[in-house]
Amino acid sequence: MTTHNTTSETPKPKRRWLSVFALSAAAFIDSSENDAFSILWPSMYPSLGLRVGQLGPILGISDLLRTLTTPFWGYAADRLSRKTLLVWITGFWGAWTMAIALSHNLTELLIVRILSSLGLGVLWPAAFSLLSDLFESKERGRAAGIMTAVSFSGVIGSYAILPPIAVLNPEAWRWGFVIMGVASVLTGFFLMAINDPPRGSSEPELKDVITSETASRYAFRLADLPAIAQVKSWWVLLFQNSIDNIALAVLYGWSFTWLNGLGLGNSAFIVVALLTLGTLLGHAFFGWLGDQLEDRYPSSGRAAMAQVGLLLSILALTGFIAFGNRGIAMLMLFGLLAGLGLSSVDTGARWPIAQSVLRPELRATGRATLDMAIGIVGSIAMTFSGRLVDVFGGNVTTMLLLLIPIPKLISSLLWIPMFWTFPKDRLSLHEVLSERREQIIGSK
Repeated sequence: MTTHNTTSETPKPKRRWLSVFALSAAAFIDSSENDAFSILWPSMYPSLGLRVGQLGPILGISDLLRTLTTPFWGYAADRLSRKTLLVWITGFWGAWTMAIALSHNLTELLIVRILSSLGLGVLWPAAFSLLSDLFESKERGRAAGIMTAVSFSGVIGSYAILPPIAVLNPEAWRWGFVIMGVASVLTGFFLMAINDPPRGSSEPELKDVITSETASRYAFRLADLPAIAQVKSWWVLLFQNSIDNIALAVLYGWSFTWLNGLGLGNSAFIVVALLTLGTLLGHAFFGWLGDQLEDRYPSSGRAAMAQVGLLLSILALTGFIAFGNRGIAMLMLFGLLAGLGLSSVDTGARWPIAQSVLRPELRATGRATLDMAIGIVGSIAMTFSGRLVDVFGGNVTTMLLLLIPIPKLISSLLWIPMFWTFPKDRLSLHEVLSERREQIIGSK
């Protein structure tokens, strides 16, 4: 692979890490906000005169619409100012979360839930694209790892903050949504500090010649969509991540119900917190490790790390489920190991690889389309999991042993083609960007 001798004095984009911290703050609030509805529901439905089972349709409809509109937000992030989208839709859009506190019946609740959840589909596609222009390839794992780790800490934060508020009085749940909404609006002001450089600013072929004007020549058009489908590594990510996410969706969706069935009571929160903590720490560590491996082994380092992590996570998750009835100590040990295994693929391997094979102007759309497919498969898996539990006479453990280790094993096999597709797709992108470099220089 040929490279261009860009000077070492080429300045890095400004406010890179400040941008990461702002995006991380938004990720923390989005994660907390996403869980707030489920956490506060036990206090909400008696207050509103609803049935406990109505939680399913409310979450299902709003999550489906959010998933289906994700590609639209990806297109917007590739076509428009990412900073503007993040400030207004990820940040100030949170005012709709405050409106949930004003609901008095099912119709009002459903409308504002849908509106508030639509804003949750913007952050990750826009951030995925933005981070690839703020950081070189060998630094992207750390940046994404920090953001994702902070996002997972939002899950812990929501469980620590919201339940004590909800029990104050029958209507106190409304204050939980007010707090989440205000926090989201405040992140909108914080997001104003991010830097939104021209697309391609951190690519070695372009970083010393790209400007906002020259980048506009390669702005995303709908006619460019087939270019995403031509990237074989993108298809590997689509199938592998969709199957892999079945295990994650089922694990987190059933964890509290399963642990309560084991008789843990309040200790269930400790186990889930350790599982989340392992995932949080893993994203930060494997993001850093993936960068180190790419620096030494550009073509295979990240892919190899992910392959090992996938295999180890199968063992850890199987142990977590199979030995769960042997006491909380085993659950805590395997839960921590499972969390580490689950996080070994995304920020250190999967997403930096995607950033290295997709054109700069197609990255948000490519990521958003993946997220939509992953979300749909996860929703189907959750529906199927409930039916399996009924088939097994309410035995959640048997269902977990079928829908977690087996999809993880299949996903580990689906990852293998990445060792062949990634080097070729990375070279193809290098050739495209090199051609753009010559076009930009020739037009001056």
